[in-house]
Amino acid sequence: MNFLSVVFLLLSTSVLCQVALPDSLKNASPLQKTLFYADRANAAEQPKDANANFEKALLYAEESQEDSLYLATFQKKVHYYFFHGDYQQTINLAQSLLHLSEEKNDLFFQYRAKTYLANGNKMLVLENEALRNYREALDLTKQMGDSLLIGDAYNNLGDAYMTLERFEEAEEYFKVALSIYDAINTDESEKYITYKNLARVVDGKEQTQYYLEKALHIVKDENNPYKLSLFYLTSGDAYTNKKMYPQAVEALDKSYQLADSINYTVVKNISMVAAARAHYYLKNYEKSIEYGQLALKDTAIAPKNKHHTLFSLYQSYAGIGDYKNAFEYAEAAFDLQDSLNINEANANYAEYDARFNAEQKDKEIAQQQLQLAKEKNTRNLWIFGSLAALLVGFGVFQWRNQWQKRRKIAIEAELQKEQEINDLRSKFLGNIAHEIRTPLTLISGNLKLALEQLSHPEKAKKNLEIALQNSTKVTEDANEILELLKFEKDKTKIHTKLIVLKNTVSRIVLSFGSLAEMKNINFHFQNDIPANYHTKIDVDKTEKIINNLISNALKYSPAESTVEVSAHLEKEQLLLSVTDQGQGIHYDETEKIFERFYQAQNAQSVGGIGIGLSLSREFAHLLGGSLEVESTLGKGSTFQLIMPVPKSNEIPESIETITEKLVEKKIKDIPSEATKTNLQQSRILIVEDHPQMAQFLQEILSPHYHCTIAFDGMEALERIEKEHFDLITSDIMMPRLDGFQFREKVNALPKYRHIPFILISAKTLEEDKIRGFTLGVDDYIVKPFNKEELLARVQNLLRNYQAREQWKLEHKNLVSETISADEKLLQEIEATILENLNRDDFTIQQLAEGVNYSQRQLTRILKQYTGMTPVQFLLEVRLQKAYQLLQHKTFFTLSEVRYDVGISSSTYFNKKFKERFGVAPASLLS
Repeated sequence: MNFLSVVFLLLSTSVLCQVALPDSLKNASPLQKTLFYADRANAAEQPKDANANFEKALLYAEESQEDSLYLATFQKKVHYYFFHGDYQQTINLAQSLLHLSEEKNDLFFQYRAKTYLANGNKMLVLENEALRNYREALDLTKQMGDSLLIGDAYNNLGDAYMTLERFEEAEEYFKVALSIYDAINTDESEKYITYKNLARVVDGKEQTQYYLEKALHIVKDENNPYKLSLFYLTSGDAYTNKKMYPQAVEALDKSYQLADSINYTVVKNISMVAAARAHYYLKNYEKSIEYGQLALKDTAIAPKNKHHTLFSLYQSYAGIGDYKNAFEYAEAAFDLQDSLNINEANANYAEYDARFNAEQKDKEIAQQQLQLAKEKNTRNLWIFGSLAALLVGFGVFQWRNQWQKRRKIAIEAELQKEQEINDLRSKFLGNIAHEIRTPLTLISGNLKLALEQLSHPEKAKKNLEIALQNSTKVTEDANEILELLKFEKDKTKIHTKLIVLKNTVSRIVLSFGSLAEMKNINFHFQNDIPANYHTKIDVDKTEKIINNLISNALKYSPAESTVEVSAHLEKEQLLLSVTDQGQGIHYDETEKIFERFYQAQNAQSVGGIGIGLSLSREFAHLLGGSLEVESTLGKGSTFQLIMPVPKSNEIPESIETITEKLVEKKIKDIPSEATKTNLQQSRILIVEDHPQMAQFLQEILSPHYHCTIAFDGMEALERIEKEHFDLITSDIMMPRLDGFQFREKVNALPKYRHIPFILISAKTLEEDKIRGFTLGVDDYIVKPFNKEELLARVQNLLRNYQAREQWKLEHKNLVSETISADEKLLQEIEATILENLNRDDFTIQQLAEGVNYSQRQLTRILKQYTGMTPVQFLLEVRLQKAYQLLQHKTFFTLSEVRYDVGISSSTYFNKKFKERFGVAPASLLS
């Protein structure tokens, strides 16, 4: 440890204040005597006693011939006056310390002097002068190259900006200081001031509490009453700024009591001022007046603090109805404010005047130097010329060296980025594997339990419901990933729809009522949106956002807790908030949870693939809104969606209802009771090599039709040669004879060539479907499929088949034997329809003209080969095309699909699609 370090160690150690030099020190070194009198001065209560002891200490320090000891002792004297609130004397002594340290060329004590100058100016409300001093102090630390002092200097700058109430700049400087301390691995105790200052300037109560807890932890470990009283003062100020007045009052009372007990004058004074203000905010007027009067009795009170105190007294006296005193203190406060303004103006004038005089003097010096420079110019030209070549060479070397360094850094950055992407990808895939494994286990496990519980229908039903719920969960996760891919490929579009806002929001929110009831969670919904408010929004994306927020709230909330959802309208904006009483989120993670694949640390046990909230915020931004969260760890979270919902004068509905009625009147294709009876007598051949799948198909179809099973194409051929069937369903991947080969064999049999034929397969490639339709299959169903979908498709094909056979019987004279020509015409009819598919005004007359046939001939051919009228056939082509578009996710909304296939009525489209395929079109789009 060097001499200066020893000096500071000893100077910071308190000794008992004695009245004279003890015998043990009479023959001691000047250093020991200096330290004795310096500590004695520091412990003195009266400035005159302190000054006398400091003078003795300085004499012994000078005798030691150690400059650092003398300067350290003088700094101790400066600190004494600042500590006891004599700020003008602090400035005077700091100026002297600055001159002494400049004479001795000691940068460290120049830095200390500049810092005390700044502190004194700040307390005397000369903030701009203080800011200049702090900046000069920072420059000195950079000259010294001392990282710890540089951190301290940034802290002081932050404090200056904090005093000016420029909190964003203050926070920036404090965080620079913190980063410096982290970089040099300094002790936590060095960060104490930074933490307590950050608590005063950061946004949000959570961050304030976070930094206060860090500072308190340090100061309690040190057991330093001076730092502890300062901590309570800072806490009180921070709580007051955040309007947390009960906490502010508690902290400031502690600060005052502790500072008073150790005679920490500057903190005691400020605590009284701050406590008076905090008690006023809590309407503790008597207590506020008590603190205010105490503060005014202190002669060392800073002008700005005195102004705050007078103002608090004025407000508190007004609060208790003592308007006479209130008026007097208000008048005093305004008089002092005028005085402060004048002082500040004078200080600014003096500064500008000094700058002007300095500039004039600089001009005179510059003119003299210009003359000297001209004389030296000629002599220096040849020197510069000879150096130029060296500088160019050195510059080229430096440029190449820097280029190589930049290239190396760029490569390292790319590698790091790639590693981050790989880590993110691995985490994402791991999340997916984890998420899928659980529901799949529940699906298979509950299905097994259901089989074991067949004798107990209620238990089996419960197991099956759980299996179904988990299969839905897997589907939802897959859909989220698909939505994410759309975003990444910029394929996401906005598709607005005219709605009644109140009804739509209520429908979405109230659908979670049963889930909340099942989880024993109190679910409250308040909807203040006017009942007649119409708007155009993207319903699908809005619903996805709200669904995600509410499902998360229910997922993370414990039983017996409450989830509250509120929706109201404000300036044509929807404000929807979802509040839960769940685990909450640490404030450090409140933005990270909106990042893709991120999962909060306390949410790992709940699961999820980590894209729901990310997708919701992206949807919100896409719709011109925002999605934010406020959360307290351990208490719960509130998510708020703000989204523009411009008012529309249009009224939803009407035209489509009229269109539907007209079309329904024109097309009557609902089977009669006789037709239904005939359908029930139909015979179906199920060709499937998987025994369980074959039994599954038979279980679905046997309540409605006579079913026979064949386990491959070869067995099926043997059966159709012996028996008659009205419809065949077949898998593709089968032994001996696959589904395509089987269909080719069927085509060679005249009586089965036009029998309805459905391929049911897990093969989803487009070329497989095209090959099947080329071979003449009537339908292609992809596994897994919906039970209702299979039944609807079978029923429609059988109905058309029977209508076709019935028409042949009734019109034997019209039946054509020129099969190839008619089939060619069928292809031409279909091609003509496809060319005009997006036209909702395309008529049967135009279709007939397009293929050069009369409507009567067109009807005959379609009835003979399809069993459908031209109107029904046109609708069939439209619906088949719509199914194909939905299955391949060609469009993102039903409206786009409808218009692409020429159906303008959404109600009519939904109804006919459901009748034809057994599923709602929306289920294929999601």
